Order: sequence, then structure tokens, then C-alpha cells
Amino acid sequence: MNRRALILAAPTLAVSTGHAAAQTWPNRPVRFVVGFAPGGANDIMARLLAAKLAERMPGSSFIVENRPGASTVVGAELVARAAPDGTTFMFTSPSTMIAILVNRITTIDPMQALVPVVMASSAPLALICRPDFPARNVAEFIALARERGPRLTISNPGMGAVNHLAMALLTRRTGIEPTLVPYSGNQPSITALMRGEVDLAHDGLFTPRAQLQDGTLRALALTSTARSPLHPDVPTFGETLPGYEVGFWGGLLAPRGTPNAIMDRLAEEVDMVLRQPDVITRIRAFGAEPTGGDRAAFTRAYAADWEKWSQVVRDNDIRPG
Repeated sequence: MNRRALILAAPTLAVSTGHAAAQTWPNRPVRFVVGFAPGGANDIMARLLAAKLAERMPGSSFIVENRPGASTVVGAELVARAAPDGTTFMFTSPSTMIAILVNRITTIDPMQALVPVVMASSAPLALICRPDFPARNVAEFIALARERGPRLTISNPGMGAVNHLAMALLTRRTGIEPTLVPYSGNQPSITALMRGEVDLAHDGLFTPRAQLQDGTLRALALTSTARSPLHPDVPTFGETLPGYEVGFWGGLLAPRGTPNAIMDRLAEEVDMVLRQPDVITRIRAFGAEPTGGDRAAFTRAYAADWEKWSQVVRDNDIRPG
């Protein structure tokens, strides 16, 4: 084959090689790096996917590796610098890009170094209160917040967490000025609410799930545009404030340079896992919905979140706490 023929054939050869790699993948152990300690929603989800993928592909090995530190940035740096050979992925949430935006503690660019593969789950955040809190919906909450001003206190899991930024987005949109009280994690934030140290907590539905079920706490509103099928009686911010939406997704990212065919294969396999009835039940148990879909959908959502949170951080001059 002469040089011209080789040049013309190169794209076809690359595609063929990529498809061949996808057919034999995974021929080595695959690790899902999680930037949180074991036991949280991201860790649970990563382990569920790892187990189910191993079942779907006999002879394969999927391992979850916890690398907590610097609000998930330690794990992100490890994955970004890993060989792009289809053996290393990161299971994460918006927490990673937000930590990078707020703390400015890494040299990696998450829009360049990490590539979205598949969104596995999505859940709204929630404004949580005690049963006797006077507001019953978003309009009443906003009216009360305007009346009380800084005397209204709202806890969150920490400065720079997605909960903090979501509330910053809300305060800028509505003009309310509550006092935001950061705690060192989700459970301390919810415990503060139960003890009466704050009026409300801005959290997900996973940490306070037992209290929401037994009525010790109440979900006042969700940060979605449509009501959750898991909580059909809970109003959404979007019903009162069109366009206000904050989703907390969990998904897999790959080091840039990972073959497209391998990422497509992984996205397809995860999508099939997410259709299994027992998987749907388990995901819904921690207040989320399975998503799946193709890589393009997650790429759009990932880019939209980066743009949104970049603007929130700039507009509110949010810095490390």
C-alpha cells in the first residue's frame, strides 16, 4: 500500500481499531474512582453499577476505589492523569466541578481533562423543614424569607457545596437574604435542623430519608421543574419560579483520549443496567431516578452545569470557606 493509500485508509483503520477495542473491552480490571468516603450516595451508586456490569459481562472485573480529599478533586486529578485506556473512570457529581470553581486548587480543567460518558442518576435538592414550619409552599417560603430577612436560617453541608450554590442562585433570583449556615457535611446539617439550631436545611433526599418517611421532617420544596414521582405531593421551585432548576446527578467521566468506542460501549452497558427493575428500586430508595441515555445527552448537561455554576461563583464572589 503506497503512502497516499495509507493516508486515505487511516480514518477507516482508526474506526476499526476502536470497534475492535470495544469488542474485547474490558480485558483488564476496570476501576471506578469515587472522590468520597465509602457509604455515601455516590459510593453506593458506583458499587451498584460495578456489580451489575460484572454480571452482564462474565469474566470482567469492576472495582470501586475511594479517593476522598479536597472535595473530590483528589480523585478527579487521579483520573484525569490516568492512562486513557478504558481501565479508569470517575463516578462523581457536580461536586467536582464546583469544588474546582470555588477552591481553585487544581491545575486540571474538568471541561478538557475529563469526558462525560453516561449519567446514571439524577435527583433534585430539597428545602427541608420541621413539621411546624409555617410555610407550606414556595410562595409562602419566599414571603416569610422577605419578612424575616437574616433571622431566617438555612443550613447546608458546607461552603461551596452544590447546596450552597443552589441557594445563592435562589437568593439572587428572589432577592431574599436568609442567613446560610454551613456545617461539615450532610448529616450535621440535618441534625442541626432537628435540634432547632436552624429553621431549614438545604439538602438532598438521601440523608433525611428516614425522618421524611416518619414525619419528623418535611420536604417543603424540590429544586426541579416537575414534581418527583417519588414525592408527588411536594411542590417544586419551578412551579413558582419558572426556569429555576438544580439537579444533582451522578455519572461516569473518563480521561480525555479514552477511545470513543469504549466509552460508547460503557454507556450502552450502563443504560441496560439502569433498566433492571431491582436497580430502579435501589436508586429510588435514596431519592433519585435512574437516567442513562447516550453520551451526547450527558455531555450537554455537563456543559450546562459548568456554565451555570461558573456564573453563580462569579456573580456571588464565592470563595473557599
